Amino acid sequence: MAGKGKGKLALVTGASGFMGHHMVKEAVDYGFRVRATDTSSRYYGAMFDALGVEFVVKDLTKREGLDALFKGVDVVFHVAGIHDYSTPDKVMYAINIGGAENMCTAALKAKVKRFIHWSSVAVYGCNTNPPIAEDAEKMVPPLNNYYISKWEGEKIVMRYHKEKGLKVTALRPTGIYGPRSEYGVYNIFNLIYKDRKKKKILMAGKGDKIDGFVHVRDVARAAIHAYENDSTIGEAYNVNDNSRLTSAEFFKMVCKELLGVEKELSSVPVKILIPVAMVSQFFARLFGTKSLLEKATIEYLTFDKLWDNGKLKKTGFKFLYPDIAKSLKETLAWYKDNGWFRL
Repeated sequence: MAGKGKGKLALVTGASGFMGHHMVKEAVDYGFRVRATDTSSRYYGAMFDALGVEFVVKDLTKREGLDALFKGVDVVFHVAGIHDYSTPDKVMYAINIGGAENMCTAALKAKVKRFIHWSSVAVYGCNTNPPIAEDAEKMVPPLNNYYISKWEGEKIVMRYHKEKGLKVTALRPTGIYGPRSEYGVYNIFNLIYKDRKKKKILMAGKGDKIDGFVHVRDVARAAIHAYENDSTIGEAYNVNDNSRLTSAEFFKMVCKELLGVEKELSSVPVKILIPVAMVSQFFARLFGTKSLLEKATIEYLTFDKLWDNGKLKKTGFKFLYPDIAKSLKETLAWYKDNGWFRL
């Protein structure tokens, strides 16, 4: 695959985040010249320099300076977005919705050839009829404002395709895992690591709901695949592997691979955790701190995360990591080898 993007300039937004910096690496490996952007390089500045990546500091909620950012760009990988449920609505909407529109406007003006947009399986809301395909009814309002922001952002991108001809593809990833993650699935790893000396591991809910997973590199590969295939223009795709694990099964698997021992699980009822989370969030807002529990996160545990990936596979995409049961060991080994988890 290396070299196929030679001579073309790719713009990667949200480049200093977990997904973003992996997308930067995948784009470089493909042969693109890469311009990366974020509000700061965080601790990836040295990586960008080593890869020969041009890094530009930019707040995508502000239109000023976007013309310069898009100069010479052939393809956009629009990863940037806020995933933290505790983020104030105004801030979340500014980047997930307003930022998406700013990017589309600038892309259209710069006449970019392709625009790959990061949406989310969150657009379906709390759908009770899995497995969920791309044409499933969207049930966003019942859950939280993050879900709404991702759906509204995706609708804007698709409107620019239908009404103005921007060649877009939307990717809807599920729970992303892999090296250097600091949130999402990683939180489960970290929870189990912190409780490693306890006889039982606490788990929210009964653990009987199916979780959704996808390796970070497969999401980046799906983005490159979408760029390569014009048949994906104007379409949205679920990006998730073939795993069908319940939360309890996943917890037990992580315990075995991370700690080397099987642990008993202690279930904490969701009906208890939701009011606790609401109180925690109230005091967090009061004192300007981050809540230890989030109501939206707890509610996320109450339904099956089972997404149909058949549409993506029909385009010819093949997962490098089709089952987390096989790739989890590799992922956790990275965290241990790099000092994140010291046993």
